[in-house]
Amino acid sequence: PANILCFHYALRRQRQMGISDRLPMDDEPAFPNSTVEDVLEAKGALHDPTNVLTAAPQDSVYDCIDRMAEIGVGSIVVTADGAIAGIFTERDHMRKMALEGRAPRDTAVRTVMTKDVATVTPAQSLEDALDRMRDLQCRHLPVVDADGQLSGIISMRDCMRQLSEAAKSKALQLIEYMEEEYVVRQYG
Repeated sequence: PANILCFHYALRRQRQMGISDRLPMDDEPAFPNSTVEDVLEAKGALHDPTNVLTAAPQDSVYDCIDRMAEIGVGSIVVTADGAIAGIFTERDHMRKMALEGRAPRDTAVRTVMTKDVATVTPAQSLEDALDRMRDLQCRHLPVVDADGQLSGIISMRDCMRQLSEAAKSKALQLIEYMEEEYVVRQYG
């Protein structure tokens, strides 16, 4: 808080002296230049498809939910013959199982999974991934390589964590800049 007050004081003082109020970071984009690959790297899952929870189409919903709960994730990618066949999420369970009164032990995941699966590639920007999640109202996107093979998965939480870290880094850069350029007095 004291650093923020000093920042505001320094900007006001700078304007009074007729000095430009542009900071070195003003030329940088408002959105960090992160990619899906950066998100995977940050979560320790870069190019490791074994980190992606998968199920076969004939697996029961109960088994899928059990595995999701055991690992603490909100989705499971359904694969058949090495390709993505669908994705099953907590939302699918709520809407297609609970609300319809289906029995999880007796229902194959293929009957309630989302079949039209949106994906992203490692090279896509974090902004593109978040836009896609927003537009599709989903929280999980499988990541596929150039050959269309599953290579990871990102969640809205993973993306928000990446943005949070970028914001912290930017704030620290700004504080360092202010401390180097201006005499910072502690008040109070």
